[in-house]
Amino acid sequence: MPAKILIGPYGFCFGVERAVDNVIALLEKGEKLFTDGEVVHNKNVISHLKSLGLSSEPVENGTFVIRAHGLPPKITQEIAKNHKILDLTCPIVLNVFKLAEKLNSQGFTIVVFGKPDHAEMIALKGHVQSAIITKEPLKIDSKKIALLSQTTSSSDDFHTFVEKMKELNSDAEISVYNTVCGVTTEREDAAKELSKMCDLVIVVGGKNSSNTRKLYDISSKGTLTLHVEDLKEFEEMLKSKAEIESIITNENSTIGVLSGTSTSQRDVNILVKHILEKYGGRESFMAELNRNSTSQVEQQENFEELLEQYERATEASPVGRGKIVEGIVTEITPTGLTVDFGWKGTGVVPLEEMYKELSEYKVGDKIIVRIEKLNEDEGTALLSEKKPMARKVIENIGKAYSEQKTVYGRIIERIKGGYRVILENIVEAFLPGSESNIKEGEELPREKMHFAIINFEQRGKKLNIVVSRKRLFQKLINEFFETRKQGDVIEGIVEQIDERGAFVKIGGILTGFLPNSEISYNSSIKASDVLSIGKVMKFLVKELDPARKRITLSLKALMPDPWESVDKKFKVGQNVTGVVTSVKPFGFFAKIDDGIEGLVPVSEIFWGKPGKVTDVVNVGEHVKLQILEIVPEKRRILLSYKSVEGDIWERLQQKHPEGSVAEGKVIKVLPNGVIIEIEPGLTAFCNISEISWNFVDKIEDVVAEGQHVKFQILSIDKENKKVRVSIRKATENPWEKFAAAHKEGDTVSAKIIKSVDKGYIGVCENVEVYIPKTQVYENLSIGEEVSGKIIKLEKQKDIYKIIVSPKAYGSETMKNMQNQEKTNFSNVTLEQTLEGKANNATESERTEETTGGEK
Repeated sequence: MPAKILIGPYGFCFGVERAVDNVIALLEKGEKLFTDGEVVHNKNVISHLKSLGLSSEPVENGTFVIRAHGLPPKITQEIAKNHKILDLTCPIVLNVFKLAEKLNSQGFTIVVFGKPDHAEMIALKGHVQSAIITKEPLKIDSKKIALLSQTTSSSDDFHTFVEKMKELNSDAEISVYNTVCGVTTEREDAAKELSKMCDLVIVVGGKNSSNTRKLYDISSKGTLTLHVEDLKEFEEMLKSKAEIESIITNENSTIGVLSGTSTSQRDVNILVKHILEKYGGRESFMAELNRNSTSQVEQQENFEELLEQYERATEASPVGRGKIVEGIVTEITPTGLTVDFGWKGTGVVPLEEMYKELSEYKVGDKIIVRIEKLNEDEGTALLSEKKPMARKVIENIGKAYSEQKTVYGRIIERIKGGYRVILENIVEAFLPGSESNIKEGEELPREKMHFAIINFEQRGKKLNIVVSRKRLFQKLINEFFETRKQGDVIEGIVEQIDERGAFVKIGGILTGFLPNSEISYNSSIKASDVLSIGKVMKFLVKELDPARKRITLSLKALMPDPWESVDKKFKVGQNVTGVVTSVKPFGFFAKIDDGIEGLVPVSEIFWGKPGKVTDVVNVGEHVKLQILEIVPEKRRILLSYKSVEGDIWERLQQKHPEGSVAEGKVIKVLPNGVIIEIEPGLTAFCNISEISWNFVDKIEDVVAEGQHVKFQILSIDKENKKVRVSIRKATENPWEKFAAAHKEGDTVSAKIIKSVDKGYIGVCENVEVYIPKTQVYENLSIGEEVSGKIIKLEKQKDIYKIIVSPKAYGSETMKNMQNQEKTNFSNVTLEQTLEGKANNATESERTEETTGGEK
């Protein structure tokens, strides 16, 4: 007599089953499909799919299959540029992605218990790039943490991870979401129970399937466990392990069989059928099972046939397959609903069979469902809310079409010419690309949205429904401008921020502009300082332009106006500190409080002649000011800069007395002198005669605008607000220095700098000397160095008149040569002749020479 067999949960989970069934159906229709990995971690199934034509390489005009694990959106978008997409992401997995995105938008740091290199986790990172994927608990620098799990993880391991995370992050707000798939949990629990009840447990599934390996690990802790992919591997193990066959053939032994979620029912059926046929008669084995507890599953040659027989037998029952019943929601989980529909067992409505979004249900809700499958032994029923609602939904859509109303739906995937849409979570429709309002390359919106119906045809069971977002948007936009007015308060989502302000999405259809000037009464605050993308806020409609469909929004209009209480906070005569916000030719503006700016006119900046405002203040500079006038109703404040500093003319004599030397900047060159800025608001005049100790022909040759110079204060006229200064007197008088070092008759050298009518001007030891043409042997050139005797050194006020004669110098030189060489009489005669010419110069020539050297 063979051992008893207990069958635990086996076969694909509905996510894998959905993916495999869809791929097989399309391949059998002749569709060209390819994918980036294994649709299911089962070599037999993969081999079968490949035999039908599934490729692991891109296929021309082929459709790319997104596996149940999902893909990062950016990768999907990139592939969609060249290929059609068949998205077979498991609804439970997709729900986890949505949950992570939502929590992330609420400010939570997402931490997921899982393997970073697992396909599901890679896809999740594509949806929430900041998510932390880890198997090891760690300290997180965040005040808000959301803990999720890879759907295929162990519930026990996740629970342990959560407890350690709470210990490490005790100062943070931690929200826990057990996103382990219910099927995974169910099979782990079954593995634990079987390991307690059985002498041998056979776990059927791929060696690269993480959930199958986990079942093996759990069962191995309690009993002898085999992990086999199929019958072939089981037979090979029997050859090497004699104790296994002894357990199977022992009537006192119990064998447990279960599979991972990536294992087909067919693989388990074949294995169990083989055991039955080889080690025991079917009838006696069946009879033995019937005498055991209801946890043992009756086994026949074909398990699917047994299920169908059972369902046919129960169709007459009030609780049978295909029956429509009313149920009450008793539990809401990330994978669906638990429903009590008056049966002894538990009813489950998985996500893909729900009529509404998971968040729209609450415990206690009554719903109408159709019984899809019943499992008496496990006490579970698979229910569908969609199927009994289908007829009603189609009627509602037809009515909405005739009444020009909208319906809810969701875009599922891109297809040729547009998009496939599911309306009311049940009925398929076509959304043309031209009616989608979706830009090329833009990520598909996954949220539930309204659609306008532009075509509805029903012929028997065939439906042809065409929807539009574009027409709906246009209708909603028109309604917005017809019903809204300036001053209304609306809600919007910050969509984009740039240097000009922010763009806000209103009702998902319109974009309004929020300029920086409408952010706050504090003009220095910009949109980027206080807003963030995705933030939902209330705004006031500042301006509406229906013709251009433009909306200008305001935030500051919803805040208290600081001008309403300005005269309570500030008083005339009060000294305040302000920040320069802008500089104009007529003055500058300064902010003295948030939203309060005042004008400082030019007349209140300078005590003397007005200068350049930019020479006094710069934007961003903090300045002390005095309030001169407050006019709240005109939103005007007049300020004074100079009043805080005091009258500069009152303290000028003390700060810069006559005769003192100071330094300033040349701000203007005039034909008769220069204007020098002593300090902001105070200027002085230096006459051309006071610029240099030497003669000045062109002022620009001596000083230039912008040059800093030292000068001596000559006089201060407070009544007429005039100051006279001298640049030359701030330096040593070179004429006095020259006169102290020389006398008439001395020999000097000079460099010719200028030619005049009757002579030349030369520079000698920083002073100018005059050289009459009558006192040279030949014409001189500019830049030429000449030597001569000082024949006149006469003081004239602050300078001296100096006349130099090269001839006199030459005559003396010749005389010295005659004495030294004792030359002949002819040379003496020559000397006398030269001396005679010099000594016999007429009085008029003397007068000419004298006057010609005057400055």
